[in-house]
Amino acid sequence: MNTLQLAGSLPRDPQFREFVAQFVPPPVEIDDAAHFIRAVCKVDSRRELATDAGAEKAFHDFIRRPFLDWRDQKTTRRAA
Repeated sequence: MNTLQLAGSLPRDPQFREFVAQFVPPPVEIDDAAHFIRAVCKVDSRRELATDAGAEKAFHDFIRRPFLDWRDQKTTRRAA
C-alpha cells in the first residue's frame, strides 16, 4: 500500500481514530482523522502526499510511525 492509499484508509481505522484522540478532543470521526492527517502534513488534500516529498516525510515521521508504535505498545500491554 502506498502512502496515498494508507492516508486514505487510516481514518477509517478505529484504532487510528483512538490514537488521534490523544491530540484532538474526542470523539474523533473519520473526517476528523482525515483533517488531522492534512493538518500535520500541512496539505490541503491527502493527494498531495503523492507529489510533496516533505508532506510524505511528515506523514511517515509524525503519523504512521508514531501510530504503529502506539498500536504495538497497546497490544503488548494487553498481552502482559
